[in-house]
Amino acid sequence: MKVFILLLFLIDYRLCQDPEPFKAIKLCDVCVCSEINDFDGTDLVFNILCSEWDRIKNVTDLDKIEWPLNTNGLKISATFEGLQLNTLGKLPSNSKVESLRFPNNAIEIYWPEPFKDVPNLKKLSLANNKLRAITFDLLKGVEQLEDLDLSDNKISEINQLCFKNMNNLKRLNLQNNQLTMMPIEAILQLPALEELDLGKNSIFDLMLQKTSGNGLIGLKRLSLKGNKIRSVMTHSFPDNNSLEFLDLSNNKIELVEDKSFLSFTNLKELNLGSNNITLIFELPQSLEICILKINSMRHWPTFPSGIKYIDLSYNRLETLYDADARFDYLEILYLGGNQIKEFDIINPLPQLFILDLSFNLLREIPKTFSELNFPNLEDLRLDGNLLERIYFPNVIVLKKLYLNDLPKLVTVEDKAFTNVVGRGVDEKDDQSKCFYLFLTNCKSLSAIHEYAFEGTDVCMLDVSNNNLTGLPRDLLQWGSVSEGVNLQHNPWHCGCELQWMLDQLLPLLYKTNAYLLDNVRCGSPRAVEQLRLVHWYNWTDQTLCADYLRVGPSMGASTTSSFFDFSTMTWILSAAILVLSIVAIGLIIYLVMTRKKYTIRRAAMRRRKQNAADVNSNGHTEQLKALNKT
Repeated sequence: MKVFILLLFLIDYRLCQDPEPFKAIKLCDVCVCSEINDFDGTDLVFNILCSEWDRIKNVTDLDKIEWPLNTNGLKISATFEGLQLNTLGKLPSNSKVESLRFPNNAIEIYWPEPFKDVPNLKKLSLANNKLRAITFDLLKGVEQLEDLDLSDNKISEINQLCFKNMNNLKRLNLQNNQLTMMPIEAILQLPALEELDLGKNSIFDLMLQKTSGNGLIGLKRLSLKGNKIRSVMTHSFPDNNSLEFLDLSNNKIELVEDKSFLSFTNLKELNLGSNNITLIFELPQSLEICILKINSMRHWPTFPSGIKYIDLSYNRLETLYDADARFDYLEILYLGGNQIKEFDIINPLPQLFILDLSFNLLREIPKTFSELNFPNLEDLRLDGNLLERIYFPNVIVLKKLYLNDLPKLVTVEDKAFTNVVGRGVDEKDDQSKCFYLFLTNCKSLSAIHEYAFEGTDVCMLDVSNNNLTGLPRDLLQWGSVSEGVNLQHNPWHCGCELQWMLDQLLPLLYKTNAYLLDNVRCGSPRAVEQLRLVHWYNWTDQTLCADYLRVGPSMGASTTSSFFDFSTMTWILSAAILVLSIVAIGLIIYLVMTRKKYTIRRAAMRRRKQNAADVNSNGHTEQLKALNKT
């Protein structure tokens, strides 16, 4: 009993003792600390990186961490990534902390005023967490904040006072949340805001027209891509706004009122791609980049004279712009995936260097393709058209020419590319006047004539995935094709006419572009079908021109001998079959005759036995009669 009481006393005494003294987590003991250049590369910062690979434990309450000694007085940038934090605790005091990042955690709730003791915080990221709402006490005490990233959360509600007194915030990222309305009341609290990203939410209505005062006077970049907006109205945006970039792509916009964008005086880039827009509308005169791809437009909008970039690909355009329209500053024009049959222009495009007319209905190379109309053109894309013949009627200077996926092209005729002059890499070097040609995936293309490239030079030739069986030896000066020749995935006929490829082209490619030989294979004759041409690399004899086809180092029989050997073997097999047939027939006849004799002999034996039985039977009867008389 006394022992039991003593044990109770010891347990009670232990419980009454003070708990284990508080031990702060020294970040540099469990995380990576280093002095690195900041984002701008101008100053050094003291960088702290705590990730899932570090030995940090019990960091759920961030008030237990201890900032490292900063003897040089540098700005501190700390990252707590992938630590499975579900609660954002209150950080200890430090006036040198200017950047905090908590990406890829599970933060759902936070202590009141968690950043109050880091008053000089300028950058804060809570991206990729589980926040559902933003209240006024999250950002209290960090009036110096300039960059706030709340993307990839589950935010559906923002308190209208949550950004109060944040007069220095310039960038706000709310992308990929669950907002259904634009948080206008909260945004109006940010007089210095320049960039706002509300993409990938569920916003269905533009309500910026209801703003009053100077709340958004400084906003320059606005992204609303990937929402559910259906219309853009005249009063959707405030008058005299300062927007320079507006992204409304990947919405469900069907209606754009004619003067919806005329309130923009500084707009440089407008993206309305991947919507359901059909009717045209006016565009602001300041516009330089306009993206209208993947819509249902049948007519050209009226672009401003200073436009530099137009993307109208994958619409329903059948004709070009008005003949009197001028695009003196246009640099890039994408018109792929439309229904354009002709490309006739009157006014030249002096600054254009990329033209994409792929997957239209062109049946011939347009006559307007000339150096006069396109003096600076570099890339020309004509993929997927209905071209049956390739011929450039006028001289045109290019760096890259794309003629892939031409379903009706059967033959590349003589002088097809004679008028195509290479622009080369260096305009001052006359020796580099060559161009890149991509002529692939034309399933009907079976021949390229010898003089198709007469008078011009090619830097790189790609004729893969066609139906070519041969290639002229003098088609090009193969040694000057510096970037290689892609001959893969063609059914090459490995006959004597292809011997030059083994002797001349194959060694060049093997030394400089060996990867281009992986799938250069024979399609015929059958003896070497699917055999790679590199199989014969470094063979000294004329492999494909001899009287035999070598399919391996140990197989050297000539084709003539093989033919006769094959015929002799056929005759031997035939004679053997005939002899076996005669023997079989004789054997059958012998068996039939033997069977017949055996049947006759057996019948005779049966008769003899029967007669003998009858005789015996008669004798036995006479004996019975004699006994009866007695």
